[in-house]
Amino acid sequence: MASNSDLHPEGASRYRKLLFATIALAALAAIAITALLVNIFEHKQEAKNPFYRVVELNDTIDDPAIWGKNFPLQYDLYLRTVDMQRTRYGGSEALPHSPTEGDPRTVVSRSKLEQDSRLKEMWAGYSFSKDYREKRGHAYMLDDQTFTGRQQAAPQPGTCLNCHASMVVTYNKLGDGDIFKGFEAVNHMPYMEARKLVKHPVACIDCHDPGSMQLRITRPAFIEGMRALKASQGTKDYNVNKQATRQEMRSYVCGQC
Repeated sequence: MASNSDLHPEGASRYRKLLFATIALAALAAIAITALLVNIFEHKQEAKNPFYRVVELNDTIDDPAIWGKNFPLQYDLYLRTVDMQRTRYGGSEALPHSPTEGDPRTVVSRSKLEQDSRLKEMWAGYSFSKDYREKRGHAYMLDDQTFTGRQQAAPQPGTCLNCHASMVVTYNKLGDGDIFKGFEAVNHMPYMEARKLVKHPVACIDCHDPGSMQLRITRPAFIEGMRALKASQGTKDYNVNKQATRQEMRSYVCGQC
């Protein structure tokens, strides 16, 4: 067998070029495979940790400020719901209010009863004929329900909290982990008794799974309502949290309240 020194000069040159090309291709292939493996590993890690965790969240934490440590941008948007201004999509104007022992608010929204007196006649005998105001942001939704004049007009049921307060922790506590039992327990309470069990208006925990941040439905009334609706359309045992599409969930998380 001929050695490299026995090869013709032109043949030796081609051999060296082929050798170098083979080495270069092998190196490039190794780099490409390594990059691919690193990319796969990084994506697996991202799947395990889809967001940067400053604090660990679970279904016992309903304070949006704590969630905000992991999601500062989203929490900043939540805080902006304190703004009061009329927009093309609604909103309300801030009106000064003199605090009283029964209503410590310093600012309220405009009364719709004053804007349209026919509402008083339409709702005569109903507590909304006593107080009905323009809507404000999430930051106010619990206080505005707590201190509305409707509370003085007639005793309100604990059921009303379902759409104004962060209820996941309360439902789980009262139902021993079963939100449906917790919901039933709150429904049987007078409003002011149930009000002592909640601290925050509707917040992050009510629409997001604390582990994965996936959208979720936490209101038993909506879960049962959707199950009944789908049953009437031929779909039995519909589970909104498992069977709804992502696009549907974007509407449902708001619709549940």
